[in-house]
Amino acid sequence: MESRLLNATDLLTLRPKPRAFALMRHESTLINRHSPLWFGVRSLVTNSGRYTTSIVSEAGVSAVLQAVGRDTRPERALVAFASYGDAHRYPSDHDLWFRLLEAHVVHSVHHHIQRLYATVPSQLSDTFEIFRQNGYSSFSKELLLRLDGPDWDQGTRMAQMTPQHRHDVWGVHQLYGQTTPKPVQHAEAKAARDWMLPLPKPWDTVKHRAWVQRHNEQIVASLRIASGRDAHIIHLMVQPSMRDEVTHLLRFGISQVADTLPIWLVLREYQEDLIWSAQDLGFQPIDEQMSLVRHNVALIRRPAFASVLEPKRDQGTPVPTIIPASEQARLYARTKRHHQ
Repeated sequence: MESRLLNATDLLTLRPKPRAFALMRHESTLINRHSPLWFGVRSLVTNSGRYTTSIVSEAGVSAVLQAVGRDTRPERALVAFASYGDAHRYPSDHDLWFRLLEAHVVHSVHHHIQRLYATVPSQLSDTFEIFRQNGYSSFSKELLLRLDGPDWDQGTRMAQMTPQHRHDVWGVHQLYGQTTPKPVQHAEAKAARDWMLPLPKPWDTVKHRAWVQRHNEQIVASLRIASGRDAHIIHLMVQPSMRDEVTHLLRFGISQVADTLPIWLVLREYQEDLIWSAQDLGFQPIDEQMSLVRHNVALIRRPAFASVLEPKRDQGTPVPTIIPASEQARLYARTKRHHQ
């Protein structure tokens, strides 16, 4: 059976505990506990396409894929896979998830979604082949650290930072370009406006805040905090010349948390020299994860003089999903396969 979007009657399928559950490391799942049922309800209530739940059923077994998008960017991030039904029934979980992901890619292309993301924890490395065969590729490895209950006795000096304003976004974007490798910039495709804080909405469960530090009218550090019901998460960018201030910058971020909820810190592989400063404040490494991206469109190369003779805007074309598999790769079932 082909996958489709969730409808109201499918919510009964999501009520019991899933037989298999794969939770991606999206920001929303770190700071708010994820429930497939409540996410499904949200997918039905909000018709903007920001929350998407797809479902497939076969031989008494069902599986869902849940993804979240952004209002201002043509992208979606996969949040979770879940399977329901008898644990001894076929098809397998990975076959169902592969089929869902394949349909998710097609659905996204039809809705002009240009980039698809997924952050896969190390314990879910067996699902990487599902993503690879659907055109995803890795663009960054990350280390996830956690601080349980801020300790106020670890120091008194904090960095002097000011709240981020609208006119700071270009300076933050310049800092991002100076500190982030080009392949990561290409994968994330950020623009200056993406650093603006989102306008708060009454139904939002996440609160965003940001601060910057200046030196000679130039932004040399940026600290962002996202707060949810269950935790907080810190993102830090700092110029190499300011690495000695990392401990004080993080201490400033911790001081902005008024409760005792856990605090997550995500450091990418090119930020590994910040780990020691984070551990000095009590952050403990929890897990490693891999960020994946799939580009759904590619610009067509044309001669330079074509824009003069034919002033037309370049159109995007779908990127093929077929990738040569390695010798050890397991080929998952396509949608036309019938299970015995």
